Amino acid sequence: MKDARDWVAHLEAHLPLALSGEDPEGVHQVRVAGRRLRAYLDLLGFGVLKDDLRFLVRQAGRVRDLEVALGRPLPEGFREHLRAELSEARRSLVALLRSPWMGALLRALRHLPPLDKGQARKRLRRLQERLEARFLELRAEPSLERLHAFRRVLRRVRYAKEFLGLSTKRERALQEVLGEVNDLGVLKDLLLAYLHRREDPEARSYLEGLESALEAATRRALEGLGLGSIPRG
Repeated sequence: MKDARDWVAHLEAHLPLALSGEDPEGVHQVRVAGRRLRAYLDLLGFGVLKDDLRFLVRQAGRVRDLEVALGRPLPEGFREHLRAELSEARRSLVALLRSPWMGALLRALRHLPPLDKGQARKRLRRLQERLEARFLELRAEPSLERLHAFRRVLRRVRYAKEFLGLSTKRERALQEVLGEVNDLGVLKDLLLAYLHRREDPEARSYLEGLESALEAATRRALEGLGLGSIPRG
């Protein structure tokens, strides 16, 4: 079981690979470490550093999302557009990772205190209550947006439980079910942004198939949660 110091070390160990761009795993692990450390701050009850980690995760996530999208079969015009977007996103991320801001963030993270297990369990319960609230909202009115909101809190609950040495079998299984919905949703957003800027019949046709795949993945995810399908229209 890794603690905060382990995840800070994990983050630092993957910075060179993220900077080089030689392997997408470098950026992925920077984002993973950032998310894990945000969960640790949840358990500490700290607001400080959360915005910094959120910004780091968002910048790394942009690169990661583009890399994942480019791993799929895509219309050539859309693929070229994403390659250009990825090049720009990588430049921004490299500048951030080499900045004094990143150095200051790492120094602060190295001094995070150990958890008070009693207080941490209380904060975990509050996270679990938030997850339950998201589930009830989703059950009352299934939608892609509410499914994503549920997924985000689910991830925070899983990481918090792991810091406390608790089983996360259920959370990991649910994340697996929801992962494809997220990837397809991100791809759809990227495609819509591209089509807003450029008329591309091939990409427009690709959107139709993508929407069908997203609908099917969403249906499977809701069924996996014991819920019905998102209403049409």
